[in-house]
Amino acid sequence: MTARAGIHSSPYNFLPEVTADDDLPASITFEDVTLREGEQAAEIAFGLDDRVEIARRLDAVGVHQIQVGYAGDEDAAVKAIKQAGVQARLAQLLVGFKPDWRRRLESARDAGVDVIQVLYRSADGQLSHMGISREQARDRVVEIITAARELGLPLIQFSPSFVTRADWDFLEILYRAATAAGAHQMSVADSMGVARPAAIRYLVGRVRALTGLPVQIHCHNDFGVGLANTLAGIEAGASSADVAIMGLGERTGGAPLDELAMALEGLYGVSTGIKLEALYDLSKFMERLTGVVIPPMKPVVGANCFAQKLDIHVMLTAERPDLLEPYEPKLVGNHRALRLGRGSGPLAVKAKLRELGLSLEEAKLDTVVARINAESITQRSFITDDAFRAFVREA
Repeated sequence: MTARAGIHSSPYNFLPEVTADDDLPASITFEDVTLREGEQAAEIAFGLDDRVEIARRLDAVGVHQIQVGYAGDEDAAVKAIKQAGVQARLAQLLVGFKPDWRRRLESARDAGVDVIQVLYRSADGQLSHMGISREQARDRVVEIITAARELGLPLIQFSPSFVTRADWDFLEILYRAATAAGAHQMSVADSMGVARPAAIRYLVGRVRALTGLPVQIHCHNDFGVGLANTLAGIEAGASSADVAIMGLGERTGGAPLDELAMALEGLYGVSTGIKLEALYDLSKFMERLTGVVIPPMKPVVGANCFAQKLDIHVMLTAERPDLLEPYEPKLVGNHRALRLGRGSGPLAVKAKLRELGLSLEEAKLDTVVARINAESITQRSFITDDAFRAFVREA
């Protein structure tokens, strides 16, 4: 097992001593939840046309499954996306504690959804707040899954929420009941983003051993470990993972589609089927659509992902980028960038001159270098290309 060509991974990633406890699945399904989880981000709202276009682009990138909102709320979107020719499986989340869950289930079935994901609270605090007993929760889960099977839903997933805050004894009751009722797949959700990777690995392993069914992982990023937790779940055998474009989602969001694809391809040697070269354009599309700006230092698609400003790094990137960059920009559709600022020297300035087609007398080079370093400190930023042109003219 090795990293994909164009990715300069650490050889330690593939040592038998490192991979001995991994239980990687034969294949991994990417379920993109941008249309549901992503829209729960504070800034975002999608219209029907937006949903269809996002689904079309996700399909083109190679995403295997798309979660199209809540059953009963976004059934028109399911129909429209199917009519648009999207080939990815379409899933919907059915909120099991809503009183009209049966109508919603039938509506989703009539819309042609491929996967119904039965959501029910699993943590005692959540259930108590809603006035629901453990027994009522178990019975409702069984009732819904039984109804879904009777309606002929092709794939039924049990998706308990707040799993990482729930008591294991009750989780075992719920998972066993859902399995006996005929669910095809289970989910482990860190709804509050409060677990560490080892805890996720433990839970995924226990659910797989308990049910014998495929497991999907859904992790939030409140402690900054959403991606790490998703990878831990996959290491424990989770064969499906929730992702979103740019990691968009409620509060701090979750695992970004681009980062999970690159991590699996580069750090685990797993072929994902995702078209990596389209990831940058997909994120830029979402940035334009939502107005949510991609952080410049975001991995894979950030503007500074392949940016250099120090002389030694500028030189190394020009001569041997594989000694500094973990993967090639073109692999993900991104681009190299040369920034001038604090720490830039004559090599960086000469490279920027070539990039912009400018000329400067050698005797004036040190003057421009000094001004760049001074101005960047004053501005607390890098020097823009327009400002650099002015420095050259005035030198």
